Amino acid sequence: MNDIVVSLPLAFYFDTKTPVPIPEIIKSLDGLDKLAKSLPRFFTELSGAKIDGVELKVERIETGSLKENFECLLMFLTEAEKEKFKVWLQGTKMGTGLRYVACAGVVAAALTMVAVGAVAAYDSFTGGNTPSIQANNNTIINIGADALSVSEDQLKKAIDAALSKDKKKAVAAAMNFIAPAGTENGGTLYAGDKGAELNVSVEMARDTPQAPDFKVKDQVLAYERVPVSIRALDRDKEDTGWWVVLPTISAEKRLRMTFADDADTAKAKTESEIVADVLVTYSQDFSQGTLVPKGVEIQKIY
Repeated sequence: MNDIVVSLPLAFYFDTKTPVPIPEIIKSLDGLDKLAKSLPRFFTELSGAKIDGVELKVERIETGSLKENFECLLMFLTEAEKEKFKVWLQGTKMGTGLRYVACAGVVAAALTMVAVGAVAAYDSFTGGNTPSIQANNNTIINIGADALSVSEDQLKKAIDAALSKDKKKAVAAAMNFIAPAGTENGGTLYAGDKGAELNVSVEMARDTPQAPDFKVKDQVLAYERVPVSIRALDRDKEDTGWWVVLPTISAEKRLRMTFADDADTAKAKTESEIVADVLVTYSQDFSQGTLVPKGVEIQKIY
Protein backbone atom coordinates (compact mmCIF):
# COMPACT_ATOMS: atom_id res chain seq x y z
CA MET A 1 0.00 0.00 0.00
CA ASN A 2 1.06 3.57 -0.63
CA ASP A 3 2.78 4.75 2.55
CA ILE A 4 2.29 8.44 1.79
CA VAL A 5 -0.94 8.72 3.72
CA VAL A 6 -2.92 10.94 6.04
CA SER A 7 -4.86 8.99 8.66
CA LEU A 8 -8.03 10.60 9.98
CA PRO A 9 -10.46 9.16 12.53
CA LEU A 10 -14.19 9.54 12.07
CA ALA A 11 -17.39 8.40 13.70
CA PHE A 12 -21.14 8.24 13.14
CA TYR A 13 -23.90 7.96 15.70
CA PHE A 14 -27.34 6.53 14.81
CA ASP A 15 -29.73 7.66 17.55
CA THR A 16 -31.95 4.58 17.27
CA LYS A 17 -34.53 3.47 19.81
CA THR A 18 -33.54 -0.19 19.59
CA PRO A 19 -30.38 -2.05 18.49
CA VAL A 20 -29.92 -2.19 14.72
CA PRO A 21 -30.14 -5.70 13.19
CA ILE A 22 -26.84 -7.04 11.83
CA PRO A 23 -28.03 -7.26 8.18
CA GLU A 24 -28.97 -3.56 8.31
CA ILE A 25 -25.58 -2.65 9.79
CA ILE A 26 -23.78 -4.60 7.06
CA LYS A 27 -25.83 -2.93 4.33
CA SER A 28 -25.20 0.51 5.84
CA LEU A 29 -21.46 -0.12 6.18
CA ASP A 30 -21.28 -1.31 2.57
CA GLY A 31 -23.01 1.88 1.47
CA LEU A 32 -20.59 3.98 3.51
CA ASP A 33 -17.58 2.16 2.06
CA LYS A 34 -18.80 2.76 -1.50
CA LEU A 35 -19.59 6.39 -0.71
CA ALA A 36 -16.05 6.83 0.64
CA LYS A 37 -14.70 6.26 -2.89
CA SER A 38 -15.91 9.79 -3.67
CA LEU A 39 -13.71 11.40 -0.98
CA PRO A 40 -10.60 11.93 -3.16
CA ARG A 41 -12.62 14.00 -5.65
CA PHE A 42 -14.31 15.96 -2.84
CA PHE A 43 -11.09 16.87 -1.05
CA THR A 44 -9.11 17.47 -4.25
CA GLU A 45 -11.70 20.02 -5.36
CA LEU A 46 -11.39 21.94 -2.07
CA SER A 47 -7.69 21.55 -1.27
CA GLY A 48 -6.10 21.40 -4.71
CA ALA A 49 -4.08 18.39 -3.55
CA LYS A 50 -4.22 15.30 -5.76
CA ILE A 51 -5.42 12.34 -3.71
CA ASP A 52 -4.63 8.94 -5.20
CA GLY A 53 -6.90 6.70 -3.16
CA VAL A 54 -8.87 6.11 0.00
CA GLU A 55 -9.40 3.25 2.43
CA LEU A 56 -11.94 3.07 5.24
CA LYS A 57 -11.33 0.76 8.21
CA VAL A 58 -13.71 -0.11 11.04
CA GLU A 59 -12.17 0.43 14.47
CA ARG A 60 -15.14 -0.16 16.76
CA ILE A 61 -18.92 -0.61 16.64
CA GLU A 62 -21.01 -0.03 19.76
CA THR A 63 -24.55 -1.34 20.00
CA GLY A 64 -27.65 0.13 21.61
CA SER A 65 -27.89 3.31 19.67
CA LEU A 66 -25.43 2.47 16.89
CA LYS A 67 -22.01 4.16 17.25
CA GLU A 68 -19.43 3.48 14.54
CA ASN A 69 -15.76 4.46 14.73
CA PHE A 70 -13.50 4.31 11.69
CA GLU A 71 -10.07 5.19 10.42
CA CYS A 72 -9.84 6.82 7.00
CA LEU A 73 -6.59 6.61 5.05
CA LEU A 74 -6.15 9.20 2.30
CA MET A 75 -3.32 8.21 -0.05
CA PHE A 76 -1.03 10.52 -2.01
CA LEU A 77 1.52 9.97 -4.77
CA THR A 78 3.99 12.51 -3.38
CA GLU A 79 4.90 14.10 -0.06
CA ALA A 80 4.26 17.50 -1.65
CA GLU A 81 0.61 16.64 -2.35
CA LYS A 82 0.23 15.23 1.14
CA GLU A 83 1.64 18.43 2.64
CA LYS A 84 -0.62 20.58 0.47
CA PHE A 85 -3.65 18.71 1.81
CA LYS A 86 -2.53 19.02 5.44
CA VAL A 87 -1.90 22.75 5.06
CA TRP A 88 -5.39 23.21 3.61
CA LEU A 89 -6.98 21.07 6.31
CA GLN A 90 -5.31 22.89 9.19
CA GLY A 91 -6.39 26.20 7.69
CA THR A 92 -10.09 25.34 7.86
CA LYS A 93 -12.27 26.20 10.82
CA MET A 94 -12.80 22.51 11.55
CA GLY A 95 -9.08 21.78 11.19
CA THR A 96 -7.76 24.59 13.38
CA GLY A 97 -5.27 23.30 15.93
CA LEU A 98 -5.90 19.67 16.74
CA ARG A 99 -9.63 19.66 16.02
CA TYR A 100 -9.22 17.84 12.72
CA VAL A 101 -7.96 14.73 14.53
CA ALA A 102 -10.88 14.76 16.93
CA CYS A 103 -13.46 12.01 16.67
CA ALA A 104 -15.82 12.63 13.72
CA GLY A 105 -13.80 15.37 12.04
CA VAL A 106 -13.71 16.40 8.43
CA VAL A 107 -14.13 12.95 6.90
CA ALA A 108 -17.43 12.27 8.67
CA ALA A 109 -18.51 15.79 7.73
CA ALA A 110 -17.55 15.24 4.09
CA LEU A 111 -19.33 11.89 3.88
CA THR A 112 -22.47 13.39 5.41
CA MET A 113 -22.42 16.27 2.92
CA VAL A 114 -21.96 13.92 -0.03
CA ALA A 115 -24.64 11.48 1.19
CA VAL A 116 -27.22 14.21 1.75
CA GLY A 117 -26.25 15.90 -1.53
CA ALA A 118 -26.71 12.64 -3.45
CA VAL A 119 -30.16 12.00 -1.98
CA ALA A 120 -31.20 15.62 -2.56
CA ALA A 121 -30.07 15.43 -6.20
CA TYR A 122 -32.12 12.27 -6.70
CA ASP A 123 -35.11 13.88 -4.98
CA SER A 124 -34.93 16.82 -7.39
CA PHE A 125 -34.52 14.48 -10.38
CA THR A 126 -37.70 12.61 -9.52
CA GLY A 127 -39.59 15.87 -9.01
CA GLY A 128 -40.24 15.08 -5.36
CA ASN A 129 -38.65 18.21 -3.90
CA THR A 130 -39.39 16.68 -0.50
CA PRO A 131 -39.28 19.43 2.18
CA SER A 132 -37.37 17.36 4.76
CA ILE A 133 -34.70 16.34 2.22
CA GLN A 134 -34.22 19.74 0.60
CA ALA A 135 -34.22 21.54 3.98
CA ASN A 136 -31.64 19.11 5.40
CA ASN A 137 -29.47 19.61 2.32
CA ASN A 138 -29.62 23.41 2.63
CA THR A 139 -28.69 23.18 6.32
CA ILE A 140 -25.79 20.83 5.57
CA ILE A 141 -24.45 23.20 2.89
CA ASN A 142 -24.64 26.17 5.25
CA ILE A 143 -23.01 24.47 8.24
CA GLY A 144 -20.50 22.54 6.13
CA ALA A 145 -19.27 25.60 4.26
CA ASP A 146 -18.59 27.36 7.56
CA ALA A 147 -16.82 24.32 9.03
CA LEU A 148 -14.54 23.96 6.02
CA SER A 149 -13.99 27.72 5.62
CA VAL A 150 -15.28 27.82 2.04
CA SER A 151 -18.20 29.49 0.31
CA GLU A 152 -21.44 27.57 -0.22
CA ASP A 153 -20.79 27.59 -3.98
CA GLN A 154 -17.34 26.06 -3.45
CA LEU A 155 -18.82 23.35 -1.26
CA LYS A 156 -21.53 22.58 -3.84
CA LYS A 157 -18.81 22.23 -6.50
CA ALA A 158 -16.94 19.80 -4.25
CA ILE A 159 -20.08 17.72 -3.74
CA ASP A 160 -20.73 17.74 -7.49
CA ALA A 161 -17.12 16.64 -8.05
CA ALA A 162 -17.54 13.83 -5.52
CA LEU A 163 -20.63 12.59 -7.37
CA SER A 164 -19.24 13.07 -10.86
CA LYS A 165 -17.84 9.57 -11.50
CA ASP A 166 -20.91 7.39 -10.99
CA LYS A 167 -23.78 9.39 -9.58
CA LYS A 168 -26.25 6.51 -9.70
CA LYS A 169 -24.05 4.24 -7.58
CA ALA A 170 -23.39 7.09 -5.16
CA VAL A 171 -27.12 7.66 -4.67
CA ALA A 172 -27.74 3.97 -3.98
CA ALA A 173 -24.79 3.91 -1.56
CA ALA A 174 -26.04 7.01 0.27
CA MET A 175 -29.52 5.52 0.67
CA ASN A 176 -28.07 2.30 2.08
CA PHE A 177 -25.79 4.20 4.45
CA ILE A 178 -28.52 6.30 6.06
CA ALA A 179 -31.22 3.58 5.98
CA PRO A 180 -30.97 2.55 9.69
CA ALA A 181 -31.92 6.12 10.65
CA GLY A 182 -35.17 5.88 8.69
CA THR A 183 -36.62 2.70 10.16
CA GLU A 184 -39.57 2.58 12.56
CA ASN A 185 -37.15 2.62 15.49
CA GLY A 186 -34.60 4.86 13.80
CA GLY A 187 -33.42 8.33 14.72
CA THR A 188 -31.14 11.15 13.65
CA LEU A 189 -27.79 10.15 12.12
CA TYR A 190 -25.03 12.37 13.52
CA ALA A 191 -21.60 12.98 11.99
CA GLY A 192 -19.70 12.28 15.21
CA ASP A 193 -21.39 12.23 18.58
CA LYS A 194 -25.04 12.72 19.47
CA GLY A 195 -26.05 16.35 19.05
CA ALA A 196 -23.54 17.17 16.29
CA GLU A 197 -24.62 20.04 14.02
CA LEU A 198 -23.93 18.04 10.88
CA ASN A 199 -26.56 15.33 10.72
CA VAL A 200 -29.19 13.54 8.69
CA SER A 201 -32.53 14.26 10.34
CA VAL A 202 -34.85 11.37 11.13
CA GLU A 203 -37.47 13.10 8.96
CA MET A 204 -35.16 13.09 5.94
CA ALA A 205 -34.10 9.50 6.59
CA ARG A 206 -37.73 8.35 6.70
CA ASP A 207 -38.58 10.27 3.53
CA THR A 208 -35.60 8.80 1.64
CA PRO A 209 -36.53 5.86 -0.64
CA GLN A 210 -35.03 2.49 0.22
CA ALA A 211 -33.61 2.26 -3.31
CA PRO A 212 -33.44 4.62 -6.31
CA ASP A 213 -35.47 4.23 -9.50
CA PHE A 214 -33.56 5.57 -12.49
CA LYS A 215 -36.09 4.71 -15.17
CA VAL A 216 -35.86 7.33 -17.90
CA LYS A 217 -38.44 10.06 -17.51
CA ASP A 218 -39.52 12.04 -20.57
CA GLN A 219 -40.31 15.74 -20.72
CA VAL A 220 -41.96 17.51 -23.66
CA LEU A 221 -41.20 21.18 -24.44
CA ALA A 222 -42.91 23.35 -27.05
CA TYR A 223 -41.06 25.76 -29.36
CA GLU A 224 -42.46 28.22 -31.89
CA ARG A 225 -41.05 29.15 -35.30
CA VAL A 226 -37.81 27.19 -35.08
CA PRO A 227 -35.62 26.25 -38.08
CA VAL A 228 -35.88 22.58 -39.05
CA SER A 229 -33.34 20.89 -41.36
CA ILE A 230 -34.80 17.74 -42.91
CA ARG A 231 -32.03 15.14 -43.36
CA ALA A 232 -34.07 12.06 -44.32
CA LEU A 233 -37.69 11.59 -45.38
CA ASP A 234 -40.26 9.16 -46.71
CA ARG A 235 -42.76 10.90 -48.94
CA ASP A 236 -45.06 7.89 -48.83
CA LYS A 237 -45.27 7.81 -45.03
CA GLU A 238 -45.64 10.53 -42.46
CA ASP A 239 -45.11 8.49 -39.29
CA THR A 240 -41.77 6.82 -40.10
CA GLY A 241 -38.57 7.51 -42.01
CA TRP A 242 -38.23 11.21 -41.14
CA TRP A 243 -35.05 12.53 -39.48
CA VAL A 244 -34.23 16.16 -38.78
CA VAL A 245 -31.74 18.47 -37.12
CA LEU A 246 -32.90 21.48 -35.09
CA PRO A 247 -30.00 23.97 -35.46
CA THR A 248 -31.07 26.16 -32.53
CA ILE A 249 -31.97 23.29 -30.19
CA SER A 250 -30.00 20.16 -31.10
CA ALA A 251 -27.52 21.02 -33.85
CA GLU A 252 -25.30 17.96 -33.34
CA LYS A 253 -27.93 15.25 -33.13
CA ARG A 254 -30.39 13.86 -35.65
CA LEU A 255 -33.86 13.46 -34.20
CA ARG A 256 -36.67 11.20 -35.32
CA MET A 257 -39.54 13.37 -36.59
CA THR A 258 -43.28 12.84 -36.79
CA PHE A 259 -46.20 15.10 -37.73
CA ALA A 260 -49.20 16.13 -35.65
CA ASP A 261 -52.46 14.80 -37.08
CA ASP A 262 -53.59 18.24 -38.31
CA ALA A 263 -50.21 19.42 -39.65
CA ASP A 264 -49.97 20.35 -43.35
CA THR A 265 -46.98 18.30 -44.54
CA ALA A 266 -46.77 19.52 -48.14
CA LYS A 267 -43.86 21.95 -47.67
CA ALA A 268 -41.82 19.38 -45.73
CA LYS A 269 -42.00 17.01 -48.72
CA THR A 270 -40.54 19.58 -51.13
CA GLU A 271 -38.18 21.73 -49.04
CA SER A 272 -35.22 20.59 -46.91
CA GLU A 273 -35.23 23.72 -44.73
CA ILE A 274 -38.49 24.76 -43.06
CA VAL A 275 -39.68 26.83 -40.10
CA ALA A 276 -42.17 25.21 -37.77
CA ASP A 277 -43.81 25.03 -34.36
CA VAL A 278 -42.54 21.83 -32.74
CA LEU A 279 -42.80 19.64 -29.66
CA VAL A 280 -39.43 18.23 -28.60
CA THR A 281 -39.33 15.16 -26.34
CA TYR A 282 -36.40 14.98 -23.94
CA SER A 283 -35.18 12.17 -21.72
CA GLN A 284 -33.67 13.12 -18.37
CA ASP A 285 -30.08 11.97 -17.87
CA PHE A 286 -29.56 11.77 -14.10
CA SER A 287 -25.82 11.16 -14.26
CA GLN A 288 -25.23 14.24 -16.42
CA GLY A 289 -28.02 16.32 -14.90
CA THR A 290 -29.23 17.32 -18.34
CA LEU A 291 -32.17 16.93 -20.71
CA VAL A 292 -31.29 14.94 -23.84
CA PRO A 293 -33.47 15.50 -26.96
CA LYS A 294 -34.80 12.26 -28.46
CA GLY A 295 -37.63 13.16 -30.84
CA VAL A 296 -39.62 15.98 -32.42
CA GLU A 297 -43.21 16.39 -33.57
CA ILE A 298 -44.10 19.05 -36.14
CA GLN A 299 -47.18 20.99 -35.08
CA LYS A 300 -47.34 23.67 -37.76
CA ILE A 301 -45.20 24.59 -40.78
CA TYR A 302 -44.91 28.22 -41.87
